[in-house]
Amino acid sequence: QVPEGSCKGIVIKIGDDTVIGRIASLALSTDTEQTPINREIEHFIHIISAIAIVLGVSFFAASLARGQDPIVSLVFMIGIIVANVPEGLLATVTVCLTLTAKRMYTKKVMVKNLEGVETLGSTSCICSDKTGTLTQNIMTVAQLVYADSDDQLKIQDAASSFTKGIRTYDSASKAFHKLLVCSTLCNTCYFEKYYEDEATGKKVLLPFKKVRQQGDGTSIEEIVWTPIGNASEGAMIKFAHPALNESLGMKDVEDLRKRNAKVFDIPFNSKKKYQVHIHCQSADPETDNNDRVLYMKGAPERIFVRCSEYCASDGSVLPITEDIRKSMSTLQDKMGSNGLRVLGFAMKQLPVAEFGPGYPWSDGREEEKSTPNFPLGEFSFIERFNAAESRSEPLKDDKGIILQRPHPASAPGLVFLGMMALVDPPREAVPGAVAKCKTAGIKVIMVTGDHPGTAKAIAYKVGILWGPTKEDLINMNEENRASPGDADFQDPESAQAIVVPGWEFSDDMGDDKWNAILEHPQIVFARTSPQQKLVIVGNCQRLGHIVAVTGDGVNDSPALKKADIGIAMGIAGTPVTKNAADMILLDDNFASIVAGVEEGRLIFDNLKKSICYTLTSNIPEISPFLCWITMDTPMPLSTVLILAIDLGTDMVPAISMAYEDAEADIMKRPPRNAKVDRLVTRKLIFLAYLQIGIMQAMAGFYAWMVVLNDYGFPPTVLMGNPSGTGMFFGDQTMYCKFRGGQYVNFDGRVDPQGRDPESEPPTRRYPLWDRGDNGYLEKCTYPQKIFRGRNAQPQASFNFRDADTYNQRTFSLAQPTIESIWALEDKGFFEYSPWRGRMSPFWNNKWVAWNLERSEERLAGAKAGTLGRKGKADAQFIFMAQPAGVYSICIANNYDLTGRKRPHKIGAYSSLRNIVKGANNFNVADSEKAASFTGGTCVGELNGKRSYNRAQFCNGGYNANGTAKGNPDCAALDDSTANIFYCKLGCDLDCAEVFGADRASDDVEQCQNVASRLIQTNTNQHAQAA
Repeated sequence: QVPEGSCKGIVIKIGDDTVIGRIASLALSTDTEQTPINREIEHFIHIISAIAIVLGVSFFAASLARGQDPIVSLVFMIGIIVANVPEGLLATVTVCLTLTAKRMYTKKVMVKNLEGVETLGSTSCICSDKTGTLTQNIMTVAQLVYADSDDQLKIQDAASSFTKGIRTYDSASKAFHKLLVCSTLCNTCYFEKYYEDEATGKKVLLPFKKVRQQGDGTSIEEIVWTPIGNASEGAMIKFAHPALNESLGMKDVEDLRKRNAKVFDIPFNSKKKYQVHIHCQSADPETDNNDRVLYMKGAPERIFVRCSEYCASDGSVLPITEDIRKSMSTLQDKMGSNGLRVLGFAMKQLPVAEFGPGYPWSDGREEEKSTPNFPLGEFSFIERFNAAESRSEPLKDDKGIILQRPHPASAPGLVFLGMMALVDPPREAVPGAVAKCKTAGIKVIMVTGDHPGTAKAIAYKVGILWGPTKEDLINMNEENRASPGDADFQDPESAQAIVVPGWEFSDDMGDDKWNAILEHPQIVFARTSPQQKLVIVGNCQRLGHIVAVTGDGVNDSPALKKADIGIAMGIAGTPVTKNAADMILLDDNFASIVAGVEEGRLIFDNLKKSICYTLTSNIPEISPFLCWITMDTPMPLSTVLILAIDLGTDMVPAISMAYEDAEADIMKRPPRNAKVDRLVTRKLIFLAYLQIGIMQAMAGFYAWMVVLNDYGFPPTVLMGNPSGTGMFFGDQTMYCKFRGGQYVNFDGRVDPQGRDPESEPPTRRYPLWDRGDNGYLEKCTYPQKIFRGRNAQPQASFNFRDADTYNQRTFSLAQPTIESIWALEDKGFFEYSPWRGRMSPFWNNKWVAWNLERSEERLAGAKAGTLGRKGKADAQFIFMAQPAGVYSICIANNYDLTGRKRPHKIGAYSSLRNIVKGANNFNVADSEKAASFTGGTCVGELNGKRSYNRAQFCNGGYNANGTAKGNPDCAALDDSTANIFYCKLGCDLDCAEVFGADRASDDVEQCQNVASRLIQTNTNQHAQAA
């Protein structure tokens, strides 16, 4: 605290050798524990990923086995994986945790680590500090101890809330004066007593205290000056200021300090638990020729052992007798048992002749001594060191570190001045919060640096302790003179409460002893060091507890980091502590932790609901692929729609679960058992998959089939009917067997020729089938893809509209043939374009006269571009869809199919053979169209188990010389199908159709009826959206 000027500094230690360095090393060496929610999500991800990958690979293999294209199979594998993995889970969990963190902020809990929100809800043990967390951290001097007129130590009351405003101390007592001076000089706290006037900008002195009216009409005195520094020291100067004025005529504490300049000090630390200031008796130490005075304050037990004399009532010094020493301990225990924080005070007059202005004050470290180079009452320690040295044994501290030789000048004893007891009342909300923790099954352990008596009294007040300790039961038995076997005897070993001072346990204490301590339901650790706090946390975790730890000092940072969730104090906490913590109590209030526990439990419950809701969509998303593979249905749900559901429509409802209110018994349930009560349990999986999931899937399939049925595709056509429906639906022309009905055009006019759909195919001008009054579809299927070309790209000059550019290269993609169409027509199956599809909102009249030149090529290019296959590979997508003409295996095989078959890679299509009996074993010669070729009559039998590697593509195109493109015999197929035709000046149903060599003209367009295929495609898209 050097506000200005310059000086020279000497660096004595750097890096890890400094105090901060040692603390930092301890914090860095402490591994950060994986949070419970992190473990749960990791466990869930492992399960769901394994399921997704296994199903995805299985479906990929099944798709390949059925002859599907590898790219399409890969897309379906990705679809299965996408359907299994809840992509929105990460966003859902993050948003839910964020919303809860926002709610917790309104309850004075600031969350730094989002996962800590749920961790707090899983907490089964809270290791809480006392001062400022369980108590108000508003220290007030409640009682004093100094020698009375009989030179006996006696408790005196200071005017406080603890003593109900009663004051019994004698302000004229010399012993009181010395105690008052010591508490003021051995003190680093000071008052902020000015405020800045906004109008003038000048600092204005505030009054020390003022009277404030309360809401109930009563008035209280309130100290206006703000103490800056430690709360305990602030309480002392608040007491000392009026007392100094009254007793010694001092203006204020600063006046006393100016008259007694500080020469040297040893700051307080949690290991030594004392503080030392050395003062001269004037304002200038360099010119002062009076004796120096050493003032010391700290834990009473640390002060007692250093004192050999005490101050009498008249200010003289008397030796400490055994009665006085016993009285010191008795009075300390009495005040501590009332929940007061007790500090001891001592002094020593140091002769100026020996300790003059030039004396090199040192705490011993520079001289490699374990004690200072001035009197500090270390006579007891020096005796123990000398005794150990005489036995040739090194003297070690409680951590096993060998102690250095003490400085002989530190041996003289000090003069005991007395004690001050500070009251820090518990926060009003803490007892109720602790009771709530008990109901919720959370063990609350107090870990404090205070005296065991003080800690025990506060613990009883706030409810951390409620039963007698072992020592209490022993005392009760002694008072009642009860022995084992007596009716009123209470076994001390059955005590449920325990108070453990820091000197009774060590870092290397065995697990059995720790288990014996931690099995108590009521525990208080007192006089603990930061290292011991770390050990306590580690042992609680070893027993399976999810541990939350509170802390405010730099030394607490290792324990905060070690804990499952570290909680720093927002007001009293240091920046280092706040940085190490997972959350910060903005009001330093223990009750806020309990509020956070409730929010943490709520978020776990709500996350389960969110995940359950998210998982319910897995079965509805997987089952469409199962149906596609096993039942040959069209694809009921696309991969893109699955992503739209998971990342779109499902997100908002899942996140909305975070707004669910807590269940009534949320704080009456025991803490979650991480080994049993998982985030995703069998019960949740059963509910999400086998109950809600199946119901959603059934509802989805119902909506899907209703839409398809409305547009002309009843369920009998879709499921288990024609093998290959799932692969061909929307890509190929469908052929159906009609029972009744009629052919109509897209205006709904019935075919005037009265063609019978049961025995005749539709015509170009009347391509749609309407069921009329009683018509229905008996069965539907697709032409067999019995031609499979080489696995290579077509030639560079390939043009899908020019039959001359086709060869036997089809990327190994199977194609339907005219012969397989003849087989279907022979059994009464004809091209199906439903009139119901015409009545749909997606209908386009151009479908019945589709201009291939302007549309189909762009469509193939777009498909290729989406998969990064733009260029020559565009043609592959043409071979995957409805051909722009027909293939003939008869022409390519010289009209003889005998012995030219090979195994069919697509599969046997047994379901098709059952539906269309004889269609697979079809003798081509039985068709009258087989004799229409000029090269001869085609002979041979089609077999669904066999395919052909040679076929001639024909599309009705002609050269200028009148010969058919592709092969002259292609002319025989001009009238075989009604979906390819040529028009002048554009494609239209009523266009002027041209034939023969006229089709070679530049103003002739190649047209195709693609209504059957596009009605399928658009119908399924609408059904998927439904």
